Amino acid sequence: MTHVLRVRGLTKVFGANRAVGEVSFNLDAGASLGIVGESGSGKTTLARMLVGLETPTSGEVAFDAAAPLSPLERARQIQMVFQDPYLSLDPRLSARRAIDRLLKLHGRLSRAQRATRVERLLDEVNLSRREADAYPRELSGGQRQRVAIARALAVEPRVLVLDEATSALDVSVQAQILALLNRIRREQNIAYVFVSHDLAVVREVCDEVVVMYRGQAVERGSTETTLRNPHHPYSRLLLDSVPRPGWEPALIADKRRRLEEEIGRA
Repeated sequence: MTHVLRVRGLTKVFGANRAVGEVSFNLDAGASLGIVGESGSGKTTLARMLVGLETPTSGEVAFDAAAPLSPLERARQIQMVFQDPYLSLDPRLSARRAIDRLLKLHGRLSRAQRATRVERLLDEVNLSRREADAYPRELSGGQRQRVAIARALAVEPRVLVLDEATSALDVSVQAQILALLNRIRREQNIAYVFVSHDLAVVREVCDEVVVMYRGQAVERGSTETTLRNPHHPYSRLLLDSVPRPGWEPALIADKRRRLEEEIGRA
C-alpha cells in the first residue's frame, strides 16, 4: 500500500499556547482516517496545517513526490471541505462557475475540457442543472456542501480533508452526504482525513481514528477497536459523553474534572 500522505512531528505553537504537539501518522491511498476530539483539542489546526492554511512551527507534511511541491502542486494533492459551505463558496458565482474557476486556476484543461469535467462532477454529487446554475444563497445546506465537495474533487486530489463537513446539516441530509463520500472513496480510491467530534459519523466513514486531547494525539487505532475498547482515559470520556439511556451529565462532568486534575499533576 502506498502512503499518499506522511505526517511527522507536526507541531503548532501560538504564543504560549501549544495548539498541536508532535502529531505523526501515515495515510494510504483509499484509506479514511478520523481525527476526533472536543473543541480546542487541536484537530482543526492540524487539518489546516495539512492543507497549507497554517504553517507548522515544526514537523513535516510530505506527499509521495520526489521533490518539494509548489502551493499549486500541493493543492492538486490535497483539498479541504469546510464545515460551513456558505462561507467557503463565492456568493457571486453559481455552482457551475465555482467549479470551472478552480479548474481554470490550475490551467491544465481547455475550455471545452473544463465544461465536460464540470458536468461530470455535478453528476457525481447528484446536482441538477437548475442547482448547478444557482448561487449559494439559492441552495440548501446539503446542496451547498455537494458543490463544495465537487469543487474539492475537481483537480483529482489524492487526499480530501473534511473539517466537520456534515456537522451543520440535518440528520437526513447528513446521511446523504456520508453515503456520497463513501461512494466517492470507493470509486476513486481517494484518501480522507475526516475531522469530527461526532463519533457516530467517524464510525460510519473511517477505518482508523486518532484521538486528540489538548493538542496531543493520545490514542490511535482501528475505528471499531478504539471506539469499542478505548485505552486512554480521555477516549473513554468521549464515549461516555455520548447521550444514551441512563446518561448522567453530572457524572461525566466529574470524570472530566478528575481527568484534568490527573493530567495537571503529571
